[in-house]
Amino acid sequence: MNYLCVAYDPVSLFSLKRSDATSMAARSNLVPTPYAIKMALLRVWIECYARQSEPLERQIRAPFQRIRDLHIKILPPHRITVNRNGYKLRYYNQTEDKINKTHRSLPLQGGFVFREWLYYQGSLQICCQSEEAIADLADSFALINYFGKRGCFFQYLPDRVTYSPQPPEWWQCASDAALVQPMDDLGSKTTFKKIDPFSTQRAKLGSDRIVPQQFLPLRLVASGARYDLYERTGFCE
Repeated sequence: MNYLCVAYDPVSLFSLKRSDATSMAARSNLVPTPYAIKMALLRVWIECYARQSEPLERQIRAPFQRIRDLHIKILPPHRITVNRNGYKLRYYNQTEDKINKTHRSLPLQGGFVFREWLYYQGSLQICCQSEEAIADLADSFALINYFGKRGCFFQYLPDRVTYSPQPPEWWQCASDAALVQPMDDLGSKTTFKKIDPFSTQRAKLGSDRIVPQQFLPLRLVASGARYDLYERTGFCE
Protein backbone atom coordinates (compact mmCIF):
# COMPACT_ATOMS: atom_id res chain seq x y z
CA MET A 1 0.00 0.00 0.00
CA ASN A 2 1.03 3.62 -0.58
CA TYR A 3 -0.05 6.54 1.56
CA LEU A 4 -0.01 10.24 0.69
CA CYS A 5 -0.82 12.82 3.38
CA VAL A 6 -1.38 16.52 2.69
CA ALA A 7 -2.43 19.42 4.90
CA TYR A 8 -4.38 22.66 4.49
CA ASP A 9 -4.83 25.76 6.60
CA PRO A 10 -8.34 27.29 6.63
CA VAL A 11 -8.69 30.72 5.02
CA SER A 12 -12.43 31.21 5.53
CA LEU A 13 -15.35 29.50 7.22
CA PHE A 14 -16.25 26.00 6.00
CA SER A 15 -19.66 24.58 5.10
CA LEU A 16 -20.66 21.40 3.25
CA LYS A 17 -24.30 20.35 3.32
CA ARG A 18 -24.92 16.79 4.43
CA SER A 19 -26.41 14.46 1.82
CA ASP A 20 -29.49 13.79 3.99
CA ALA A 21 -30.27 17.50 4.42
CA THR A 22 -32.98 19.45 2.63
CA SER A 23 -32.48 22.64 0.64
CA MET A 24 -34.16 24.72 3.37
CA ALA A 25 -32.66 23.12 6.49
CA ALA A 26 -29.11 21.89 6.04
CA ARG A 27 -26.66 20.72 8.67
CA SER A 28 -23.01 20.72 7.63
CA ASN A 29 -20.45 17.94 7.60
CA LEU A 30 -17.71 18.60 10.12
CA VAL A 31 -14.97 17.97 7.53
CA PRO A 32 -14.82 17.60 3.74
CA THR A 33 -16.08 14.17 2.71
CA PRO A 34 -14.14 11.75 0.48
CA TYR A 35 -16.72 12.46 -2.23
CA ALA A 36 -16.03 16.21 -2.09
CA ILE A 37 -12.26 15.63 -2.11
CA LYS A 38 -12.46 13.29 -5.11
CA MET A 39 -14.65 15.77 -6.99
CA ALA A 40 -12.06 18.46 -6.33
CA LEU A 41 -9.32 16.20 -7.71
CA LEU A 42 -11.39 15.47 -10.81
CA ARG A 43 -12.01 19.19 -11.37
CA VAL A 44 -8.28 19.87 -11.20
CA TRP A 45 -7.53 17.05 -13.67
CA ILE A 46 -10.12 18.30 -16.17
CA GLU A 47 -8.96 21.91 -15.93
CA CYS A 48 -5.24 21.09 -16.23
CA TYR A 49 -4.93 17.97 -18.37
CA ALA A 50 -8.06 17.50 -20.51
CA ARG A 51 -7.65 18.22 -24.24
CA GLN A 52 -10.41 19.74 -26.34
CA SER A 53 -9.37 17.67 -29.36
CA GLU A 54 -10.54 14.40 -27.77
CA PRO A 55 -13.80 13.35 -26.09
CA LEU A 56 -13.60 13.94 -22.33
CA GLU A 57 -15.10 10.56 -21.45
CA ARG A 58 -12.29 8.73 -23.23
CA GLN A 59 -9.55 10.84 -21.64
CA ILE A 60 -10.86 10.71 -18.08
CA ARG A 61 -11.67 7.00 -17.84
CA ALA A 62 -8.29 5.97 -16.37
CA PRO A 63 -7.75 8.96 -14.01
CA PHE A 64 -11.37 8.70 -12.83
CA GLN A 65 -10.95 5.04 -11.86
CA ARG A 66 -7.73 5.87 -10.07
CA ILE A 67 -9.31 8.71 -8.08
CA ARG A 68 -12.50 6.73 -7.44
CA ASP A 69 -10.59 3.85 -5.85
CA LEU A 70 -8.67 6.04 -3.40
CA HIS A 71 -9.31 5.27 0.25
CA ILE A 72 -9.44 8.67 1.98
CA LYS A 73 -9.46 9.57 5.67
CA ILE A 74 -9.47 13.01 7.23
CA LEU A 75 -7.86 14.28 10.41
CA PRO A 76 -9.83 17.30 11.68
CA PRO A 77 -8.19 20.44 13.08
CA HIS A 78 -7.63 20.79 16.82
CA ARG A 79 -10.90 22.68 17.37
CA ILE A 80 -14.07 23.12 15.34
CA THR A 81 -16.75 25.65 16.22
CA VAL A 82 -20.10 25.07 14.50
CA ASN A 83 -22.15 28.28 14.15
CA ARG A 84 -25.86 27.79 13.52
CA ASN A 85 -27.60 30.51 11.55
CA GLY A 86 -31.11 31.18 10.28
CA TYR A 87 -31.94 33.42 7.35
CA LYS A 88 -35.18 34.72 5.89
CA LEU A 89 -35.09 35.14 2.13
CA ARG A 90 -37.15 35.08 -1.03
CA TYR A 91 -36.55 32.30 -3.53
CA TYR A 92 -37.87 30.98 -6.82
CA ASN A 93 -41.14 29.04 -6.57
CA GLN A 94 -40.93 26.23 -9.12
CA THR A 95 -44.43 24.90 -8.36
CA GLU A 96 -46.10 28.25 -9.02
CA ASP A 97 -44.06 28.72 -12.18
CA LYS A 98 -45.32 25.40 -13.59
CA ILE A 99 -48.97 26.12 -12.74
CA ASN A 100 -49.20 29.76 -13.79
CA LYS A 101 -47.71 30.37 -17.23
CA THR A 102 -49.11 33.87 -17.67
CA HIS A 103 -47.14 35.73 -15.00
CA ARG A 104 -44.88 38.51 -16.19
CA SER A 105 -42.32 38.28 -13.43
CA LEU A 106 -40.58 35.47 -11.60
CA PRO A 107 -42.80 33.84 -8.92
CA LEU A 108 -41.07 34.35 -5.59
CA GLN A 109 -41.99 33.25 -2.09
CA GLY A 110 -40.58 33.94 1.33
CA GLY A 111 -39.03 31.29 3.48
CA PHE A 112 -36.71 30.54 6.39
CA VAL A 113 -33.47 28.65 5.80
CA PHE A 114 -31.11 27.05 8.30
CA ARG A 115 -27.37 26.81 7.68
CA GLU A 116 -24.23 25.92 9.63
CA TRP A 117 -20.80 27.50 9.20
CA LEU A 118 -17.67 26.02 10.77
CA TYR A 119 -14.63 27.80 12.14
CA TYR A 120 -11.45 25.70 12.07
CA GLN A 121 -8.64 26.25 14.56
CA GLY A 122 -5.67 24.34 13.21
CA SER A 123 -4.84 22.61 9.96
CA LEU A 124 -6.88 19.97 8.14
CA GLN A 125 -5.04 16.79 7.11
CA ILE A 126 -6.07 14.44 4.32
CA CYS A 127 -4.55 10.99 3.79
CA CYS A 128 -5.04 8.85 0.67
CA GLN A 129 -4.39 5.12 0.42
CA SER A 130 -3.86 3.36 -2.90
CA GLU A 131 -2.31 0.20 -4.28
CA GLU A 132 -0.76 2.29 -7.07
CA ALA A 133 1.94 4.96 -6.82
CA ILE A 134 0.25 8.21 -5.82
CA ALA A 135 3.16 10.61 -5.34
CA ASP A 136 2.05 12.65 -8.36
CA LEU A 137 -1.32 13.32 -6.73
CA ALA A 138 0.37 15.91 -4.54
CA ASP A 139 0.56 18.18 -7.59
CA SER A 140 -3.23 17.97 -7.96
CA PHE A 141 -3.83 18.60 -4.26
CA ALA A 142 -1.61 21.69 -4.53
CA LEU A 143 -4.06 23.18 -7.06
CA ILE A 144 -7.12 22.75 -4.84
CA ASN A 145 -8.04 25.96 -3.01
CA TYR A 146 -11.51 25.20 -1.63
CA PHE A 147 -13.65 22.35 -0.34
CA GLY A 148 -17.41 22.34 0.15
CA LYS A 149 -19.26 25.48 -0.86
CA ARG A 150 -17.51 27.84 -3.23
CA GLY A 151 -15.79 30.44 -1.14
CA CYS A 152 -14.76 27.98 1.60
CA PHE A 153 -11.08 28.54 0.90
CA PHE A 154 -8.09 26.54 2.14
CA GLN A 155 -4.34 27.13 1.79
CA TYR A 156 -2.25 24.14 0.70
CA LEU A 157 0.84 23.53 2.88
CA PRO A 158 3.68 22.16 0.70
CA ASP A 159 5.97 21.52 3.67
CA ARG A 160 3.45 19.12 5.24
CA VAL A 161 3.37 16.56 2.40
CA THR A 162 4.42 13.04 3.40
CA TYR A 163 4.70 9.72 1.53
CA SER A 164 4.88 6.40 3.31
CA PRO A 165 4.25 2.68 2.80
CA GLN A 166 2.68 2.70 6.28
CA PRO A 167 -0.43 4.61 7.39
CA PRO A 168 -0.07 7.57 9.77
CA GLU A 169 -0.67 6.98 13.46
CA TRP A 170 -4.13 8.55 13.32
CA TRP A 171 -5.34 6.35 10.43
CA GLN A 172 -7.12 4.00 12.82
CA CYS A 173 -9.14 5.87 15.42
CA ALA A 174 -10.51 4.19 18.55
CA SER A 175 -14.30 4.13 18.55
CA ASP A 176 -14.50 5.11 22.23
CA ALA A 177 -12.61 8.35 21.49
CA ALA A 178 -14.35 9.37 18.29
CA LEU A 179 -17.50 10.78 16.76
CA VAL A 180 -19.40 8.81 14.11
CA GLN A 181 -20.00 10.84 10.96
CA PRO A 182 -21.64 9.79 7.65
CA MET A 183 -19.09 10.43 4.90
CA ASP A 184 -20.22 10.47 1.27
CA ASP A 185 -18.01 8.58 -1.16
CA LEU A 186 -18.00 7.13 -4.68
CA GLY A 187 -19.11 3.55 -5.18
CA SER A 188 -16.48 1.05 -6.28
CA LYS A 189 -18.15 0.40 -9.66
CA THR A 190 -19.52 3.82 -10.60
CA THR A 191 -18.46 5.51 -13.85
CA PHE A 192 -17.74 9.10 -14.79
CA LYS A 193 -21.02 9.30 -16.71
CA LYS A 194 -22.96 8.56 -13.54
CA ILE A 195 -21.55 11.57 -11.67
CA ASP A 196 -21.20 13.92 -14.66
CA PRO A 197 -23.92 16.63 -14.27
CA PHE A 198 -24.08 17.00 -18.08
CA SER A 199 -24.83 13.30 -18.62
CA THR A 200 -28.30 11.79 -18.95
CA GLN A 201 -27.28 8.94 -16.62
CA ARG A 202 -27.90 9.48 -12.91
CA ALA A 203 -26.02 8.17 -9.91
CA LYS A 204 -27.90 5.81 -7.59
CA LEU A 205 -27.57 6.19 -3.86
CA GLY A 206 -26.16 3.02 -2.34
CA SER A 207 -24.23 1.89 -5.44
CA ASP A 208 -22.80 4.83 -7.38
CA ARG A 209 -22.78 7.12 -4.34
CA ILE A 210 -22.40 5.55 -0.92
CA VAL A 211 -22.58 7.01 2.59
CA PRO A 212 -20.42 4.87 4.91
CA GLN A 213 -19.85 5.77 8.54
CA GLN A 214 -16.41 7.01 9.52
CA PHE A 215 -14.91 7.69 12.93
CA LEU A 216 -13.62 11.23 13.45
CA PRO A 217 -11.34 11.84 16.45
CA LEU A 218 -13.56 14.58 17.89
CA ARG A 219 -15.47 15.09 21.11
CA LEU A 220 -18.16 17.64 21.93
CA VAL A 221 -16.92 19.88 24.76
CA ALA A 222 -19.51 22.67 24.75
CA SER A 223 -22.88 23.36 23.18
CA GLY A 224 -25.48 26.11 23.09
CA ALA A 225 -28.48 27.28 21.13
CA ARG A 226 -26.31 28.82 18.41
CA TYR A 227 -23.07 26.84 18.51
CA ASP A 228 -21.25 23.54 19.12
CA LEU A 229 -17.58 23.27 20.06
CA TYR A 230 -15.58 20.16 19.19
CA GLU A 231 -12.01 19.28 20.16
CA ARG A 232 -9.75 16.66 18.67
CA THR A 233 -9.21 13.74 21.03
CA GLY A 234 -5.81 12.96 22.51
CA PHE A 235 -5.73 9.62 20.63
CA CYS A 236 -4.68 11.42 17.45
CA GLU A 237 -2.45 14.18 18.82
